[in-house]
Formats: sequence, structure tokens, C-alpha cells
Amino acid sequence: MNKFLILPIMLAAMSCGSNDEVASGTFDDGEGGEGSYSISGDGDDSETVIKSGDGEVRIATGSKAVSELPMGIELYPGADIQSSMTGMGDGKSGAMIVFKSSDDQDDVIAFYKDQMKDKGIEVQTEVKAGDMQMIGGESADGEGLNISVIKDDEGGVTTTLLAGGNR
Repeated sequence: MNKFLILPIMLAAMSCGSNDEVASGTFDDGEGGEGSYSISGDGDDSETVIKSGDGEVRIATGSKAVSELPMGIELYPGADIQSSMTGMGDGKSGAMIVFKSSDDQDDVIAFYKDQMKDKGIEVQTEVKAGDMQMIGGESADGEGLNISVIKDDEGGVTTTLLAGGNR
């Protein structure tokens, strides 16, 4: 799996340089194909794009982070996006977004339970453990949503949201 060896190098490169610095290149995907990568920005405001015959992955922070989620899922109102990762391949798309909110854990969980209900996704997993709550489920057509909400020291929460399925 040589295609995964390039990721640590690119993430290290993202943490250096200025907003104007751009790196790009190609790599052997380890399966006889070629992929490409590009890096722009710096550690606080950056984007890395990795493309291969299998699809595309975008990893972003700061203003380059995406707020659009698959399946028409909405971002929590007032969310302060910390980072995002989106991917497409084999007819499916997915996203992972990490965000902070000053709201209560229960409010964030309730918001996404409503979203799941609206999308026909039954809550199949619900966990409460210490300062963490998590819900997750999958629709009949393979679209899924998983939300993990952790209380932070400032009284708010940090949420990791995973969404994806068929495009």
C-alpha cells in the first residue's frame, strides 16, 4: 500500500511554509497506476488533494475546510470548523468534519438525530460514556451518519461527524 506512504510526507510539508507555498507531484500507487498530490497553504489554513484511479481525497484546515456534507446533511448552526476530509471513489462520497460549538452536547446530538430521521436513517448506535456521546446509523441504501460529541474544558463541545454513501 505505497499510496498511503505519501500522506505523512504531505502532512509534514503542510506544516511548513507560507500561504503562497504550493507543492505537487506524482506517485506510484503500488498497484501499477499513478496518482498525484498537491499541497497549498500552511498548517493553520491548508489543503492537500490526493488523486488516483481509485478516487480523490481532500484534507483541509482553516478557511480551506469544507462545510458541505454528503446526503444533504446540514452542518450544526454556528459550528466552528476545525478540519475536514472529503473523498470520492467507486460511486460513493464521504466526509469527515471536526467542529467546535459552545452549545451543549445534548443539543448537538438532538440536532443530528433530527437530521437522521429526516433522511430516513434510523439511529442504530447510541453510546454515552463519560464526557462523550455518539450516535450512528445507516439507511437502506447504504448512506450512513456517525456523530461523536466530546465535552471540552471551555464548556463547549468538539464534534466529529462522518457522513457518506452513494453519490
